[in-house]
Amino acid sequence: MHSRAAPDRRTGHVVVAGVVNVQQTVPVDGFPLAYAPVRYTTGQLRLAASGVGLNVARTLGTLGTPVSLAAFVGDDPAGTVIRAELRRLGLLGEDGDEHGSGLGAGVLPTANSAMSAVLVDPWGNRQVHTDLADLATARYPLPVFRDLLAGARLAVLTTVGFVRDLIPVAQAAGVPIAVDLQTIEDADDAYSRPWLAAATIVFCSAERFAASPADTAAALLSRYPARIVLVGMGGDGCLLAIRDHPPRHLPAQAPHGVLDTTGAGDALCAGFLHYWLATGDPDAAARRAVVVAGCAVGSAGTDIHVTAGHVDDLLRAPGGRPSGAGGDRRAPADTRRSGPL
Repeated sequence: MHSRAAPDRRTGHVVVAGVVNVQQTVPVDGFPLAYAPVRYTTGQLRLAASGVGLNVARTLGTLGTPVSLAAFVGDDPAGTVIRAELRRLGLLGEDGDEHGSGLGAGVLPTANSAMSAVLVDPWGNRQVHTDLADLATARYPLPVFRDLLAGARLAVLTTVGFVRDLIPVAQAAGVPIAVDLQTIEDADDAYSRPWLAAATIVFCSAERFAASPADTAAALLSRYPARIVLVGMGGDGCLLAIRDHPPRHLPAQAPHGVLDTTGAGDALCAGFLHYWLATGDPDAAARRAVVVAGCAVGSAGTDIHVTAGHVDDLLRAPGGRPSGAGGDRRAPADTRRSGPL
Protein backbone atom coordinates (compact mmCIF):
# COMPACT_ATOMS: atom_id res chain seq x y z
CA MET A 1 0.00 0.00 0.00
CA HIS A 2 1.50 3.30 -1.09
CA SER A 3 0.96 6.35 1.07
CA ARG A 4 -0.65 9.33 -0.59
CA ALA A 5 1.79 11.79 -2.06
CA ALA A 6 2.39 15.17 -0.58
CA PRO A 7 1.22 17.49 -3.38
CA ASP A 8 3.78 19.43 -5.32
CA ARG A 9 3.13 23.08 -4.44
CA ARG A 10 5.03 24.59 -7.34
CA THR A 11 2.25 26.30 -9.24
CA GLY A 12 2.57 25.80 -12.95
CA HIS A 13 4.64 22.61 -12.89
CA VAL A 14 4.42 19.77 -15.41
CA VAL A 15 3.72 16.21 -14.27
CA VAL A 16 5.48 13.52 -16.31
CA ALA A 17 4.36 9.89 -15.94
CA GLY A 18 6.52 7.23 -17.50
CA VAL A 19 9.42 4.82 -17.43
CA VAL A 20 12.65 5.47 -15.59
CA ASN A 21 15.29 2.83 -16.24
CA VAL A 22 18.99 2.08 -16.32
CA GLN A 23 20.38 2.10 -19.85
CA GLN A 24 23.54 0.40 -21.04
CA THR A 25 24.80 1.95 -24.29
CA VAL A 26 26.96 -0.33 -26.44
CA PRO A 27 28.74 0.94 -29.58
CA VAL A 28 28.62 -1.38 -32.61
CA ASP A 29 30.24 -1.21 -36.03
CA GLY A 30 26.96 -1.28 -37.93
CA PHE A 31 23.66 -3.06 -38.56
CA PRO A 32 23.06 -5.92 -39.08
CA LEU A 33 25.42 -6.82 -36.28
CA ALA A 34 28.18 -9.25 -37.22
CA TYR A 35 28.88 -11.97 -34.66
CA ALA A 36 32.07 -11.83 -32.64
CA PRO A 37 32.65 -13.71 -29.35
CA VAL A 38 34.38 -10.73 -27.70
CA ARG A 39 34.63 -7.03 -28.55
CA TYR A 40 36.80 -4.52 -26.70
CA THR A 41 35.31 -1.03 -26.45
CA THR A 42 37.61 0.76 -24.03
CA GLY A 43 36.00 3.89 -22.65
CA GLN A 44 32.90 3.56 -24.85
CA LEU A 45 30.43 1.58 -22.74
CA ARG A 46 28.05 3.87 -20.89
CA LEU A 47 25.68 3.09 -18.01
CA ALA A 48 23.19 5.78 -17.02
CA ALA A 49 19.66 6.45 -15.85
CA SER A 50 17.28 6.93 -18.77
CA GLY A 51 13.75 5.99 -19.91
CA VAL A 52 11.13 8.09 -21.68
CA GLY A 53 9.68 9.49 -18.47
CA LEU A 54 13.06 10.55 -17.12
CA ASN A 55 14.28 11.87 -20.47
CA VAL A 56 11.28 14.17 -20.87
CA ALA A 57 11.37 15.31 -17.23
CA ARG A 58 15.14 15.88 -17.30
CA THR A 59 15.02 17.96 -20.47
CA LEU A 60 12.08 20.03 -19.24
CA GLY A 61 13.89 20.72 -15.99
CA THR A 62 17.17 21.56 -17.71
CA LEU A 63 15.37 24.11 -19.89
CA GLY A 64 13.71 25.64 -16.83
CA THR A 65 10.24 24.10 -16.52
CA PRO A 66 9.37 22.85 -13.00
CA VAL A 67 8.65 19.11 -13.11
CA SER A 68 7.17 16.35 -10.97
CA LEU A 69 7.70 12.72 -11.94
CA ALA A 70 5.32 9.77 -11.56
CA ALA A 71 7.43 6.62 -11.84
CA PHE A 72 8.52 3.37 -10.23
CA VAL A 73 12.10 2.68 -9.13
CA GLY A 74 13.31 -0.73 -8.00
CA ASP A 75 14.95 -1.67 -4.73
CA ASP A 76 17.92 -3.13 -6.58
CA PRO A 77 21.36 -2.07 -7.90
CA ALA A 78 19.76 -0.44 -10.94
CA GLY A 79 17.51 1.53 -8.61
CA THR A 80 20.58 2.90 -6.82
CA VAL A 81 21.79 4.38 -10.11
CA ILE A 82 18.37 5.81 -10.88
CA ARG A 83 17.87 7.37 -7.46
CA ALA A 84 21.26 9.06 -7.63
CA GLU A 85 20.24 10.75 -10.89
CA LEU A 86 16.79 11.71 -9.60
CA ARG A 87 18.41 13.22 -6.52
CA ARG A 88 20.83 15.19 -8.70
CA LEU A 89 17.91 16.55 -10.69
CA GLY A 90 15.89 17.50 -7.63
CA LEU A 91 13.21 14.92 -8.43
CA LEU A 92 13.57 13.29 -5.02
CA GLY A 93 12.88 15.00 -1.72
CA GLU A 94 15.61 16.56 0.37
CA ASP A 95 18.34 14.10 1.39
CA GLY A 96 16.81 11.55 -0.94
CA ASP A 97 13.57 11.25 1.05
CA GLU A 98 11.08 10.48 -1.70
CA HIS A 99 8.07 11.26 0.45
CA GLY A 100 9.40 14.05 2.66
CA SER A 101 8.31 16.78 0.22
CA GLY A 102 6.21 17.22 -2.87
CA LEU A 103 9.25 17.04 -5.13
CA GLY A 104 9.79 13.29 -5.01
CA ALA A 105 6.35 12.22 -3.91
CA GLY A 106 5.52 10.55 -7.21
CA VAL A 107 8.56 8.26 -7.33
CA LEU A 108 7.34 4.98 -5.85
CA PRO A 109 9.23 1.83 -4.89
CA THR A 110 9.03 -1.55 -6.57
CA ALA A 111 11.19 -4.66 -6.41
CA ASN A 112 12.86 -4.58 -9.83
CA SER A 113 13.84 -1.58 -11.95
CA ALA A 114 13.29 -1.39 -15.68
CA MET A 115 16.46 -1.73 -17.77
CA SER A 116 17.51 -1.33 -21.38
CA ALA A 117 20.47 -2.00 -23.62
CA VAL A 118 21.00 0.25 -26.64
CA LEU A 119 23.25 -0.64 -29.56
CA VAL A 120 24.51 2.47 -31.40
CA ASP A 121 26.43 2.49 -34.70
CA PRO A 122 28.91 5.16 -35.87
CA TRP A 123 26.13 7.03 -37.71
CA GLY A 124 23.98 7.38 -34.61
CA ASN A 125 21.43 4.71 -35.58
CA ARG A 126 20.30 2.70 -32.57
CA GLN A 127 18.53 -0.49 -31.59
CA VAL A 128 16.88 -0.57 -28.17
CA HIS A 129 16.36 -3.72 -26.09
CA THR A 130 13.99 -3.05 -23.17
CA ASP A 131 13.04 -5.04 -20.07
CA LEU A 132 10.18 -3.31 -18.25
CA ALA A 133 10.50 -5.74 -15.31
CA ASP A 134 7.82 -4.93 -12.69
CA LEU A 135 6.44 -2.05 -14.78
CA ALA A 136 4.84 -4.53 -17.18
CA THR A 137 2.12 -5.26 -14.59
CA ALA A 138 2.42 -2.29 -12.22
CA ARG A 139 -0.60 -0.24 -11.15
CA TYR A 140 0.11 3.33 -10.11
CA PRO A 141 -2.03 4.48 -7.14
CA LEU A 142 -4.57 6.98 -8.40
CA PRO A 143 -4.66 9.15 -5.23
CA VAL A 144 -0.90 9.69 -5.49
CA PHE A 145 -1.22 10.86 -9.06
CA ARG A 146 -4.23 13.03 -8.25
CA ASP A 147 -2.16 14.87 -5.63
CA LEU A 148 0.73 15.36 -8.05
CA LEU A 149 -1.64 17.13 -10.44
CA ALA A 150 -2.53 19.86 -7.93
CA GLY A 151 -1.58 23.16 -9.57
CA ALA A 152 -0.12 21.50 -12.70
CA ARG A 153 -0.27 23.19 -16.09
CA LEU A 154 0.19 20.00 -18.09
CA ALA A 155 0.45 16.22 -17.75
CA VAL A 156 2.81 14.35 -20.06
CA LEU A 157 1.41 10.82 -20.12
CA THR A 158 3.71 8.37 -21.87
CA THR A 159 2.35 5.12 -23.26
CA VAL A 160 3.77 2.60 -20.80
CA GLY A 161 0.96 0.40 -19.47
CA PHE A 162 0.69 1.72 -15.91
CA VAL A 163 -0.06 5.21 -17.23
CA ARG A 164 -3.30 4.17 -18.96
CA ASP A 165 -5.29 4.32 -15.72
CA LEU A 166 -3.96 7.83 -15.03
CA ILE A 167 -5.60 9.35 -18.12
CA PRO A 168 -9.07 9.82 -16.58
CA VAL A 169 -7.47 11.21 -13.40
CA ALA A 170 -5.81 14.00 -15.40
CA GLN A 171 -9.04 14.61 -17.31
CA ALA A 172 -11.06 14.86 -14.11
CA ALA A 173 -8.53 17.33 -12.71
CA GLY A 174 -8.88 19.51 -15.82
CA VAL A 175 -5.16 19.24 -16.61
CA PRO A 176 -4.32 19.23 -20.35
CA ILE A 177 -2.59 16.07 -21.60
CA ALA A 178 0.34 15.63 -23.96
CA VAL A 179 1.37 12.19 -25.22
CA ASP A 180 4.30 10.84 -27.21
CA LEU A 181 3.07 7.79 -29.10
CA GLN A 182 6.61 6.85 -30.16
CA THR A 183 6.28 4.67 -33.29
CA ILE A 184 2.83 4.01 -34.73
CA GLU A 185 1.72 2.99 -38.21
CA ASP A 186 -1.41 5.10 -38.51
CA ALA A 187 -4.19 6.92 -36.68
CA ASP A 188 -6.00 3.63 -36.05
CA ASP A 189 -3.37 2.35 -33.60
CA ALA A 190 -5.51 0.40 -31.14
CA TYR A 191 -3.09 0.53 -28.20
CA SER A 192 -2.80 4.32 -28.39
CA ARG A 193 -6.53 5.12 -28.54
CA PRO A 194 -7.03 5.85 -24.82
CA TRP A 195 -4.26 8.47 -24.97
CA LEU A 196 -5.40 9.87 -28.32
CA ALA A 197 -8.95 10.28 -27.04
CA ALA A 198 -7.71 12.59 -24.27
CA ALA A 199 -4.60 14.40 -25.54
CA THR A 200 -4.36 18.07 -26.51
CA ILE A 201 -0.88 17.61 -28.00
CA VAL A 202 0.34 14.46 -29.76
CA PHE A 203 3.94 13.59 -30.58
CA CYS A 204 4.93 10.61 -32.72
CA SER A 205 7.66 9.30 -34.98
CA ALA A 206 7.22 8.85 -38.72
CA GLU A 207 9.55 5.85 -38.75
CA ARG A 208 6.77 3.28 -39.23
CA PHE A 209 4.07 5.42 -40.89
CA ALA A 210 2.09 3.67 -43.61
CA ALA A 211 1.20 7.06 -45.15
CA SER A 212 2.97 10.40 -45.40
CA PRO A 213 3.61 12.43 -42.23
CA ALA A 214 1.20 15.11 -43.45
CA ASP A 215 -1.59 12.62 -44.15
CA THR A 216 -1.07 10.80 -40.85
CA ALA A 217 -1.06 14.06 -38.87
CA ALA A 218 -4.24 15.15 -40.66
CA ALA A 219 -5.90 11.84 -39.78
CA LEU A 220 -4.95 12.22 -36.13
CA LEU A 221 -6.38 15.74 -36.02
CA SER A 222 -9.59 14.70 -37.77
CA ARG A 223 -10.33 11.68 -35.56
CA TYR A 224 -9.22 12.88 -32.15
CA PRO A 225 -9.47 16.08 -30.09
CA ALA A 226 -5.77 17.03 -30.33
CA ARG A 227 -5.04 20.62 -31.35
CA ILE A 228 -1.39 20.03 -32.21
CA VAL A 229 0.51 17.09 -33.73
CA LEU A 230 4.29 17.15 -33.97
CA VAL A 231 5.84 14.37 -36.07
CA GLY A 232 9.53 13.56 -35.71
CA MET A 233 11.13 12.58 -39.03
CA GLY A 234 14.74 11.96 -38.00
CA GLY A 235 17.25 13.55 -40.32
CA ASP A 236 14.37 15.02 -42.32
CA GLY A 237 13.35 17.22 -39.37
CA CYS A 238 9.77 17.35 -38.16
CA LEU A 239 6.26 18.23 -39.26
CA LEU A 240 4.10 20.59 -37.21
CA ALA A 241 0.37 20.20 -37.77
CA ILE A 242 -2.05 22.56 -36.01
CA ARG A 243 -5.81 22.19 -36.23
CA ASP A 244 -7.29 24.40 -38.97
CA HIS A 245 -3.83 25.38 -40.26
CA PRO A 246 -1.69 23.94 -43.06
CA PRO A 247 1.13 21.67 -41.86
CA ARG A 248 4.63 23.07 -41.69
CA HIS A 249 7.91 21.22 -42.22
CA LEU A 250 10.97 22.20 -40.18
CA PRO A 251 14.37 20.90 -41.30
CA ALA A 252 16.58 19.00 -38.89
CA GLN A 253 19.52 20.61 -37.14
CA ALA A 254 22.55 18.89 -35.64
CA PRO A 255 24.82 21.72 -34.45
CA HIS A 256 27.18 19.32 -32.67
CA GLY A 257 27.07 16.45 -35.17
CA VAL A 258 25.34 13.10 -34.78
CA LEU A 259 26.64 10.55 -32.29
CA ASP A 260 23.52 8.87 -30.91
CA THR A 261 19.86 9.36 -31.80
CA THR A 262 18.58 7.62 -28.65
CA GLY A 263 16.16 9.92 -26.86
CA ALA A 264 16.03 12.53 -29.60
CA GLY A 265 12.24 12.18 -29.79
CA ASP A 266 12.01 12.71 -26.04
CA ALA A 267 14.10 15.87 -26.43
CA LEU A 268 11.87 17.09 -29.27
CA CYS A 269 8.78 16.52 -27.11
CA ALA A 270 10.21 18.21 -24.02
CA GLY A 271 11.70 21.09 -25.99
CA PHE A 272 8.39 21.82 -27.68
CA LEU A 273 6.42 21.66 -24.45
CA HIS A 274 8.83 23.93 -22.58
CA TYR A 275 8.67 26.67 -25.20
CA TRP A 276 4.96 26.21 -25.91
CA LEU A 277 4.14 26.65 -22.23
CA ALA A 278 6.44 29.69 -22.07
CA THR A 279 5.17 31.45 -25.20
CA GLY A 280 1.87 29.90 -26.29
CA ASP A 281 3.28 29.97 -29.85
CA PRO A 282 3.52 26.47 -31.38
CA ASP A 283 5.55 27.68 -34.37
CA ALA A 284 8.20 29.28 -32.17
CA ALA A 285 8.14 26.24 -29.90
CA ALA A 286 8.72 23.88 -32.82
CA ARG A 287 11.67 25.93 -34.11
CA ARG A 288 13.35 25.68 -30.74
CA ALA A 289 12.39 22.05 -30.20
CA VAL A 290 14.26 21.09 -33.38
CA VAL A 291 17.37 22.73 -31.94
CA VAL A 292 16.94 20.92 -28.61
CA ALA A 293 16.59 17.57 -30.41
CA GLY A 294 19.55 18.43 -32.64
CA CYS A 295 21.71 19.03 -29.59
CA ALA A 296 20.55 15.74 -28.07
CA VAL A 297 21.90 13.66 -30.96
CA GLY A 298 25.33 15.25 -30.57
CA SER A 299 26.18 13.35 -27.39
CA ALA A 300 26.07 9.71 -26.33
CA GLY A 301 23.11 8.52 -24.30
CA THR A 302 20.08 10.56 -23.27
CA ASP A 303 21.48 12.88 -20.59
CA ILE A 304 20.91 16.15 -22.42
CA HIS A 305 22.90 19.19 -21.28
CA VAL A 306 21.42 21.88 -23.53
CA THR A 307 20.08 24.97 -21.78
CA ALA A 308 17.62 27.61 -22.94
CA GLY A 309 20.54 30.04 -23.23
CA HIS A 310 22.42 27.68 -25.55
CA VAL A 311 19.32 27.27 -27.72
CA ASP A 312 19.06 31.05 -28.02
CA ASP A 313 22.76 31.26 -28.96
CA LEU A 314 22.31 28.66 -31.69
CA LEU A 315 19.27 30.42 -33.13
CA ARG A 316 21.15 33.72 -33.27
CA ALA A 317 24.35 32.29 -34.74
CA PRO A 318 24.92 32.16 -38.53
CA GLY A 319 24.19 28.67 -39.77
CA GLY A 320 22.94 27.60 -36.36
CA ARG A 321 26.42 27.04 -34.98
CA PRO A 322 28.05 29.43 -32.50
CA SER A 323 31.76 30.02 -32.69
CA GLY A 324 33.73 27.28 -30.99
CA ALA A 325 30.94 24.76 -31.34
CA GLY A 326 33.21 22.27 -33.09
CA GLY A 327 32.72 20.24 -36.23
CA ASP A 328 30.38 17.38 -37.00
CA ARG A 329 31.50 14.39 -35.00
CA ARG A 330 30.96 11.21 -37.00
CA ALA A 331 28.01 12.80 -38.79
CA PRO A 332 26.69 10.51 -41.54
CA ALA A 333 26.77 11.55 -45.16
CA ASP A 334 23.02 10.83 -45.39
CA THR A 335 21.46 12.29 -42.24
CA ARG A 336 18.20 10.54 -42.96
CA ARG A 337 19.87 7.46 -41.47
CA SER A 338 20.00 9.13 -38.09
CA GLY A 339 16.79 7.51 -36.88
CA PRO A 340 13.52 9.05 -35.81
CA LEU A 341 13.31 12.16 -33.70
